[in-house]
Amino acid sequence: MKLNRSSSVRSTQSDSALSTPQPRRSNSMDAKPQTTTSPASTPAKPTRSNSAPPTANRPRNPEGAARVNSTEVGAKKPTTNSEIRAWYKQQVAGIPANDAKLAAQGASLEDRAKAAHAIRHQARVDARQFMGTFESALLKARDFFKYGRLDGPSFDQLVGEAKKSGLSEAQAYDKIINSSQRTNQAVDNIYAKPQAKL
Repeated sequence: MKLNRSSSVRSTQSDSALSTPQPRRSNSMDAKPQTTTSPASTPAKPTRSNSAPPTANRPRNPEGAARVNSTEVGAKKPTTNSEIRAWYKQQVAGIPANDAKLAAQGASLEDRAKAAHAIRHQARVDARQFMGTFESALLKARDFFKYGRLDGPSFDQLVGEAKKSGLSEAQAYDKIINSSQRTNQAVDNIYAKPQAKL
């Protein structure tokens, strides 16, 4: 019997169709054919994080996303010298409550003095960041000539000066706690009247 070429090809195709199982097709739109490739031949796909998608309420600038210069999120930034001074005095006014809290927790006198100095020092640094460059430079120059430092006296410097005046170590710590709560009255008077925005 003579076989024709087209019939032999057809029979070979039908035989291979019976021996190799065909993948099932799904009517689902999400179904995708599975292909197997070697990991080296395909580039790695970036993975998606489980973080929440951005929302309309999320701030666009980094300043709105965290505390900046010790101001709370959404708080109005002081823009005039009088507003900055009022903000500074408000930070300093929180020192007594913080000291009382530390004392109730059993903190040492030294730790309480260090905390009071840290609050006062940070308020000084932050207030100068709010100010214009010229005003900030003047105050830094004043501190440099008075204390030998651009941002006011260090804790150790204050302790050393108190001891030189004849105070004991405990009295020096107590003095730092009390003096940290007082602002310079002469500077307060200068900035008492509202000025133009910086």
